[in-house]
Amino acid sequence: MKKLVSLIIAGSLILLSQAQNPKLQFIDSINNTINANKIILLFAEIRDTMDDDTGHKYTQRNSYYFDWVHKELRFIDVYRFDTIQKKHAAERAFRKQKEIPSGTRILYTFFVNKLVKVKVTPSNKQCVQCFGEYFFFNDELISKNEVNFTEQEINFVKHATFFLTRLQIEKKSDELLANK
Repeated sequence: MKKLVSLIIAGSLILLSQAQNPKLQFIDSINNTINANKIILLFAEIRDTMDDDTGHKYTQRNSYYFDWVHKELRFIDVYRFDTIQKKHAAERAFRKQKEIPSGTRILYTFFVNKLVKVKVTPSNKQCVQCFGEYFFFNDELISKNEVNFTEQEINFVKHATFFLTRLQIEKKSDELLANK
């Protein structure tokens, strides 16, 4: 009797797990399910740049991650150092993952080559337990979650479009998104 009950329970669990839609994904599940076999680092660059609004100069490290199975840009990890850094020192710090200079981290998440989420984590010099998460649909902000942090009038959609055009990646049409 125990074997029969165990067999029935195991069978029903298998049926329930197979009945779920495997194509359904939430925005946060894209971030949390990074598969090293599917997502590769295209390249990383360190460049000096300037904030258009404030004129503040800083060094920025951009890492571009690509989902080669679905042929889509998945993440852009932007690390804005608080000051200008020497490129070789910044490269060495990231390679060794030690003594990384203070900076703000911005993680752009893409789905079907469209911006869906941005997470901003300010440097420890600015705020210790602060972050901001911004969710997008069709290049419009639909939701935000800020903890001890207020958005600094950053146009994330403009930055994401700049990165996409720089990589020469086009946004996929809404019809392709509906078919996925």
